[in-house]
Formats: sequence, C-alpha cells, structure tokens
Amino acid sequence: MKISDNLYLVGSGQFGMQLSDLKDCNVYLVDCGEEAVLIDAGGGVRPQAILSNIEQSGIPLERITHILLTHVHGDHAAGAFYFQNTYGWKVIVSEEAAPWLEQGDRDKTSLNQAIEAGVYARDFSYPACPVAGTVQDGDELRIGSVTFRVIDTPGHSRGHVSYLWEKEGKQSLFSGDVIFAGGKIVLQNTWDCVIQDYARSIARLHGLKIDALYPGHGPFLNTQAWKHIEMAHEKFVRLDIPPNL
Repeated sequence: MKISDNLYLVGSGQFGMQLSDLKDCNVYLVDCGEEAVLIDAGGGVRPQAILSNIEQSGIPLERITHILLTHVHGDHAAGAFYFQNTYGWKVIVSEEAAPWLEQGDRDKTSLNQAIEAGVYARDFSYPACPVAGTVQDGDELRIGSVTFRVIDTPGHSRGHVSYLWEKEGKQSLFSGDVIFAGGKIVLQNTWDCVIQDYARSIARLHGLKIDALYPGHGPFLNTQAWKHIEMAHEKFVRLDIPPNL
C-alpha cells in the first residue's frame, strides 16, 4: 500500500490492514533513494507475504539495506532473522534491547509470557538474530537521502525507540507500540511495561508537534497526528489512563 511518494505499508496484521500475517505488526518500507529500509520486521510467520508486498511497491529487494526495529516483541522483531539471514539486511535496534534479540531471549522479549497468555501459538518461533548496529536516544541514522532521529520511548516496553523523519518541514514518527491513532496506547501485564515511563514518553512526543504518525498497529495518520498524541497526554496529566488498543 503506497502511503506517499517514498513510503509504503508492506505488512500489517490483525489490528491493522491485514496485508500479511495476522501476527505481524505494521511494517513500513521507506525509499531512501539509493537505499531503502524496513521499519520493523513482523512476526516471521509468513515473511513471503511481506516480500510480495515489497515487490508490488516496485522497490527492488537489493536496494533494501537496513531493518530499523522499534522494539523486540515477537510481532515486531521475530521476522528479523529471516530477512537478515536471507538477504543480509542490517538489523538496527536499541542498545538496551540488542542482547535480547541476539540471544533470542524469550523472557526479556516477553515471548514466554505472551505464549502463556495465548497471544502466540506454542510453536511460535523467535530465532536469535545478529545485530549490525545499536542506537540510543538522540542518535541520527543517515541512510541514503533520509535521516532518522532516534527517540527513546519506553513505557510499552524497555528498549523501545521511535524514529523521527523530517521531510520538507513535516515531522513523521514511526512510533512502534508507544502511541496509536485515537490517542490509544498498549499497556500489558509484562515485566517492562511501566505506566510512569509511558506517561513521560507521551509527554515528550506531545512536545514535538508531530505531523504524521505511522504506528505499529492500526491506521496511520498523514496530518495533525499531534492531536492524537495530545489526547493520550491529557489523560496522563489528569492521572488517568489512555484507552488501550
């Protein structure tokens, strides 16, 4: 699905457009000129569906050089190994979460807990994946003609980052699972989901006045995304909890 001249939605699961496997998050493809990148990798159950959508975009697979992961939950990162191993795409993740991905740590990624809760099947595979580089808050990644600024956004999980892309004065945010359309969030009973961290992350994003929001699930927003972030922020300010996706 083409979103703009150089942005495509190539994967999406049960809380979105269902373009690929139901266990996939929203997977975005950014055309960076000589190179291209994926934002998140999906759950790895049917990576061929994502590949088919990439091919339909018209961007050759050989132009893709990187996968930028927002965090390492199964629906966002379990597919990373397939793409890295098959095509050599460089996997980038936060410095904190990198060892969990490289070790396929089923506890730190909350996979075991999610399986017990029925989120994933018992045979869901999360292979360990080599990491080519790590990022932390404030880093800037220059890939082709595009610069992504890294914003530390814990709350939904530890090691969660968002990627800010400024183009022609418009700020676009790939937010993973920290904020969604309608001012929704995802709080879960996992070891690293922390309400106070979440509130601070939302407050920080609120201050950026984001134009476009490309979240890990559900619809994306091409304009006035800041209004949706403000809805969540105001809930937290009133000591309330924003609605859960």
